[in-house]
Amino acid sequence: MDDAALRAELEAMVDEQRALMERTGGGSVEPAPVEARRERREVFVRHADRLEQLLADGGWPTPARVGEVAARGAWLVAQHADTQLSVQRLALRLLGEAVGRGEAPAQQLAMLEDRVAVTEGRHQTYGTQVADPDRLDERRATVGLEPLATHLARYLPEA
Repeated sequence: MDDAALRAELEAMVDEQRALMERTGGGSVEPAPVEARRERREVFVRHADRLEQLLADGGWPTPARVGEVAARGAWLVAQHADTQLSVQRLALRLLGEAVGRGEAPAQQLAMLEDRVAVTEGRHQTYGTQVADPDRLDERRATVGLEPLATHLARYLPEA
């Protein structure tokens, strides 16, 4: 597949996911209805299956090859592939190689590394996978945990 066709396909995935999330209340702090979660999963799985093929055939789609929107779209599809760990691991490896060559953003690699770590039940390295960080301390308090800053202060050296 040439880079222009790859760009168009990845951008179409981004558009579909954006519309899906807007329609189904993605990003809301309220739990999504079951039907919305099913619809998201169907789209995320279909996109991840296709991304796996694209990555196997052509490596990581860097911004220089496909543009910023399409490259970010590949990363977004990988982020949403939580039920397909093999796709996330492939994306992690290829994105890591691209970052090592200076061809992709390190922030995307950090977020994908943390996402895979969470999926695998490991500790995050960068702490990027916190849902609704504005209310994190409220949630911690409901189960008797102290605010995160207080907890971390015991383990981090003073600045």
